[in-house]
Amino acid sequence: MKLRDIYQLPQGEVQEDYALGEWYNTLINKDITELDINDLCRMTKQNIFIELAIGFLKLNPLEGDVYDGQLLEVLFSVDMEKITEQKELLKEILMDVKENIEMDNFMSDEDFNEYKDLVDKFLTKINLYYYLDWLYAFQGFFFGGYLVSNKANIIFGV
Repeated sequence: MKLRDIYQLPQGEVQEDYALGEWYNTLINKDITELDINDLCRMTKQNIFIELAIGFLKLNPLEGDVYDGQLLEVLFSVDMEKITEQKELLKEILMDVKENIEMDNFMSDEDFNEYKDLVDKFLTKINLYYYLDWLYAFQGFFFGGYLVSNKANIIFGV
């Protein structure tokens, strides 16, 4: 089944020389089995079909085109608001990776350590989001509504 059928998406009109529109129309006319790592990374960067990228990450946590862990790194850059519905699954995947990843899967110690650091940072990001989500929900009770509503501002100072 094509992505456009699964998500009930219309075929968009593409103006000439717009590579992103052409790619999008090609993407939504693919079956899930036809997606490649380039599609997964690009759609994640565009904040679309992120749940598919997380599903692929579950199958292969080292998924990447240019380097191992590329898909995980792209997902790490996504705003947590975009993956809220998938955060439990993502946390489960990351915990499994943290417990089971081995040096043998990497070309060098440096690659292994960078990947482990990324997993740790991602878990911290998810846990912070959980905490701030809870805090935000009870902001009126604890802070009289003074807590800043933009969680990213609190976490990353942006």
